[in-house]
Amino acid sequence: MKRTIALILALVMTMALVACGGDKPTTSTPGTTPSEPSKPASSGGVTLEQIETPKDAETEDEEKARYGGNLIIGSSNATNTMDVHQTNGALGNTRYLSHIYENTCLRDVNGKIYGQVCDYEESADGLTIKLTLRERYFSNGKKITIEDVEASLRRAIGLATSANYDKNWKDATMTVEGNTITFKNSTLNLNFLNALCGSQGDYKIMPKEICDKYPVTGGEVQPNGLIRGGTAEMIGVEADVIGSGPYKLTKYTTEEIVLTRNENYQPHTVGNEDALGVAAPVKAYVDTITLSYNPDASSRTAAMIAGEYHVSDIQAAMWETALAQGIKLNDAGTAWTHGIFFNLDESNSDSPVYNVNVRKAIRAAIDCKAVLMAVTGGRQERVLFLEPTPIVSTSVYHNTIIADNEWNIANVELAKEYLKKANYDGTPIKYLTNATGNFYNATMAVIPMLEAAGMKVELMAVDGGSHGALRKDPATGHDIGVWETQKNEINPVLQSTMVTGSQGWWKSDAKDAAIAAMKAAPTGSPESIKAYEDWCQAVVDEVPFVLFGHPMGTIWAQPGVYINHVGQTTYYWNYYMDAEARK
Repeated sequence: MKRTIALILALVMTMALVACGGDKPTTSTPGTTPSEPSKPASSGGVTLEQIETPKDAETEDEEKARYGGNLIIGSSNATNTMDVHQTNGALGNTRYLSHIYENTCLRDVNGKIYGQVCDYEESADGLTIKLTLRERYFSNGKKITIEDVEASLRRAIGLATSANYDKNWKDATMTVEGNTITFKNSTLNLNFLNALCGSQGDYKIMPKEICDKYPVTGGEVQPNGLIRGGTAEMIGVEADVIGSGPYKLTKYTTEEIVLTRNENYQPHTVGNEDALGVAAPVKAYVDTITLSYNPDASSRTAAMIAGEYHVSDIQAAMWETALAQGIKLNDAGTAWTHGIFFNLDESNSDSPVYNVNVRKAIRAAIDCKAVLMAVTGGRQERVLFLEPTPIVSTSVYHNTIIADNEWNIANVELAKEYLKKANYDGTPIKYLTNATGNFYNATMAVIPMLEAAGMKVELMAVDGGSHGALRKDPATGHDIGVWETQKNEINPVLQSTMVTGSQGWWKSDAKDAAIAAMKAAPTGSPESIKAYEDWCQAVVDEVPFVLFGHPMGTIWAQPGVYINHVGQTTYYWNYYMDAEARK
């Protein structure tokens, strides 16, 4: 599979020349939406037939044939710890450690909670959670005990930041009886369950002796017996990284991580059959997974073209080259939605967009599909779907209230009527965006739509770092900020940067009442779902933002390598390789 380093260097130089002469190349790490524009293809671009979809085994022999091989991943995500209780939320850390450790229980993309190390039971009011230990084994062959589970949870909770402790654990009491751990909250705390069952969270299970070797120190013991704001020495050697997940750590450096199949792993084949994504039964097809950290997008692309990686990303400038030699474009899905957010801070009250009829005019004028086509560089197949809500379509909360009310209608005449109601006087609307990339492409599509309706637009194009900083400051003079928001999989109220209104400083009595109702009701309950519908209606009435929809995330694989995961959380345990790809 090795190619010469000369080919890699030549490809890097080629991409640099292409980048200098045209669009800035796209980079896209596995499981994420690209942050730069795709280069439009002169002959229609990639076809749907060129996008790989996961293949399910049809026979027992085909299933057996999937096992084996050494999978090499080119990753842009840095890692800096072997301690699963101290990942600091960094994607590079949580991604590889999730292959080694299991949670007590796990919430999946369909919103259901499934047992992992423990069986899970929740009271009707959501205040009591019972975790009963299953028969599970660590990668070293040792049977997991309830003492291991308790020690792991206490260590993880004690190492949470003080802010996260207050948000997740402040009201929780933890008791142990036999093989069952019971958590009780006096009031409903949705963040508690989100932390405990999160697939990329730190609350994973390791042996008690490892917790004792790297103990929590400092901090303050709280009335509930848990520690708030403690610290601990980081786990420092590979031999102390012991979990019950499908793989075990056999090599760790900040440049390369090697995971080897855990032969003591027990697949969850009972109770998890209907799970989607990370909680679905794990196969652990490949013998080893190597995560190679490579921060340079051009170098990662060159290594994929040269065959040094089995799976990675490819810059847009080299898409056609990759496809021509058989490298496969896969749909990685996406949880990111592009849109514009209005600056509704009181300090911006003299802005045209402070008038709701101007915002309705902007909503009416925008052709969202055309905007997404601009974002994806004209690639129709990368417009994953049009969806204006911040909740995934598989959620019990999903509805079409926003979509059914003057969204994506591209009605210039209606927009003009709203401007007339607003007594719009031609004051320029200041539009903040990146000077390059997807946000810029979206902006260049939106501005002519607004101008066609009679609005004047003043472009505020800045570099990426400034864009992120200025967008968070309502006093920077912008009226519209183009951005993207992550769609929630579970309870909308947990998506704080979107639903609770910190995007755009949106103040609304109707919104506040809906949020309060969602926080007071169990996830998925009729009361909670109705409250989310009320929130959506407030968005329709007050227009704090206009979401465009979803461009497709991409991930590339060599011929004979099959991507097989659901949801935006990337995991490699169900990827597999055919005999040719293993050579």
